[in-house]
Amino acid sequence: MRNLLISIVVLLLCLNTASAETVNPFEPVAVDVSVESGSTEVLRYDGVDFGSGASLIRLKAVSDSQLNIRIYADSTESKPAASVTFRPVHKEFRCNVDLSNAHDIIITLEGSGTLYSWQAFTSQEEISAAIKAERGTAYEDRLPSEYTAVCASGGTVDRFTYEAHDYVNGGTYEKTAFVYLPHGYDPGQSYSLLILCHGIGGSEYEWGLANDDSRVKRIMDNLIAKGEIRPFIVVTPNGRAGKSEDYSSFYLFDKELRNDLLPTLATTYSVDVTNRNRCAMAGLSMGGMQTVNIGIGKCLDLFSAFGAFSACPTTNTASMTAANLNAHPKLPVRMFYSICGTGDTTALASATAAVKGLNGMTGLLNDKNFMVQTVPGGHDFGVWYLGFYNFARLFGAQ
Repeated sequence: MRNLLISIVVLLLCLNTASAETVNPFEPVAVDVSVESGSTEVLRYDGVDFGSGASLIRLKAVSDSQLNIRIYADSTESKPAASVTFRPVHKEFRCNVDLSNAHDIIITLEGSGTLYSWQAFTSQEEISAAIKAERGTAYEDRLPSEYTAVCASGGTVDRFTYEAHDYVNGGTYEKTAFVYLPHGYDPGQSYSLLILCHGIGGSEYEWGLANDDSRVKRIMDNLIAKGEIRPFIVVTPNGRAGKSEDYSSFYLFDKELRNDLLPTLATTYSVDVTNRNRCAMAGLSMGGMQTVNIGIGKCLDLFSAFGAFSACPTTNTASMTAANLNAHPKLPVRMFYSICGTGDTTALASATAAVKGLNGMTGLLNDKNFMVQTVPGGHDFGVWYLGFYNFARLFGAQ
């Protein structure tokens, strides 16, 4: 009886909606329909042709509490082809679907919020390309001031402690990292992860994430609030894989990543460290070296996206990185982004040598996943915050 009543309600709602329309699902379908708490809206599109198949649908919506969106093929009596819940700040969601040929598409909205548009895609790469086209450029030459302003819907920062091995002297000891959690962090969802590394004289504090006024936090808060990226988690660890100040410990950090940091993060936060396509590594100066030498050189099975900001003089050259990539053709790079200041007397030569001609040495890098940027500036945070902003936009759009 309950199912019969629901069916009658949905039928009546369908009769009260605007007349059904036919659309091209592979182009943005404008909706701009709002629903208030306690009510339901139903949208119907007749004979929507998905051709040989759609595997993803991108929804743009906003809710100040909770908005449930369900997409049905042909009938609401069938299992939804996709089901999404929007919570505060989430302005975009991508969900898997398996639709081909022509169907009558029914979209139901329940809760409180507004659905702005929907669009079908055949691959994740198509979605990334669409977002880049919307922005106009893959990356910016300056950090817009509105992304460093305090955001009303900001995330939180945790001080995270974990036990690590001392890979220089032996034994174990307690280490600290700082973890950025996006606004509305939900342990029931799975988030992508960025490991963000510091320079030779720094520590887990260098990126400033320990401070709630952190520029990294503000950039993330604003990118998420503006709906430009999917929320992800940022971790700033201490990149020394040993208790002493011995610089050799920087080059052993792959051991800590693999054995200590990533496994412990996975037991504490909702990150899937077994999915390399959702894990990234980036860093400034010595951290840029670690990204190239360790991230690409030793941990391709753990990460697929890399950001090197003013990579320091001991960074692997392009030929060495190409050899590492060519040795692992089944571990493709989703993104490799490099930035350096043209006035950087410390790292310009090494950062250039790390990427010059690299895409010509391997078939695994091309103009879609390999980006090199030089900007006016020195070996300083003016370049590094811009690098972080660009990298976060690129990684979060994937």
